[in-house]
Amino acid sequence: MRIPINKLADALKMGVTAIKDTDEPVRVSVFVDSSATPFLIETIRDAFVPQTTAALVRVQPLSGELSVKADTDISIVITCGSDDLQAAVQQIVVAGAPCAVVCESSVEAPFIVHDTPMLGLIASTNKTHLLETLARWILDRTDKDTAFAANFPFMRIAAAMRSITSCALTNMATGALAFIPGSDFPVMALAQLGMMFDLAGMFGKPIAPERGYEAAGILAGGLACRAFARAAARQVPRMGFVVKALVGAAGTVAMGRALMALYEHDIDYTPANDAVKRAAAGMKGVVGGVIKTVRPEGEAA
Repeated sequence: MRIPINKLADALKMGVTAIKDTDEPVRVSVFVDSSATPFLIETIRDAFVPQTTAALVRVQPLSGELSVKADTDISIVITCGSDDLQAAVQQIVVAGAPCAVVCESSVEAPFIVHDTPMLGLIASTNKTHLLETLARWILDRTDKDTAFAANFPFMRIAAAMRSITSCALTNMATGALAFIPGSDFPVMALAQLGMMFDLAGMFGKPIAPERGYEAAGILAGGLACRAFARAAARQVPRMGFVVKALVGAAGTVAMGRALMALYEHDIDYTPANDAVKRAAAGMKGVVGGVIKTVRPEGEAA
């Protein structure tokens, strides 16, 4: 099954879109209460170090006249409780940006009973749990998943899993609803390539020739999944659409996880690039030799 040229063009457009999403401006305001412990301050300080020039983190004490600029995407308050905390948080929320109050115990911010779209409470003394919870909270309140993940590494796993899940659900529906034999492969492959570009952007991997290896792997994996789905569907003809849907979703998740592992471990493609160059040089020599052999003697080159 060939992927139509227009599908390849769509995939390239997705790559361009991923670049734009990565470069989207991100603005975070951090307010530090005088009661905040060194653990909370160090955890948030280390987590919010921008990886690109597109992000800006503004820090100010939680006292006096608070300034929340109009372009703020997310506000974070670090505190262990204080008399003026509730009034200060209300002032921040009124400014219009979703606000997360980060503390060590929920009793330190008793006025936050439950999360709302504009206000939430993140309480933990475990760094990993605190950051994982905060990452999910932020992603629930912004549409800049790629930009946030590209700038703040602690958010990459949560953002990547959302992208993978979304793509898997899309391909599950495609596998179940495709009525024309073979029509599901181009659609699924395109969705998976879009997922690849999203994940690459989240992990700070630019659009480069190396993405070609990953794209080839996705297409090969898609063909393998398609062959398996067809074989399995023949065993249960009446439930074939279920088999195709499940294989489409599972294959997409497997590809997404594999890409995450590649990007997390920062695989060096230099050996593969060298092998391709040697193969291209060898092929060029073979072709040149064949041309010399078949060209009549005395014929000008």
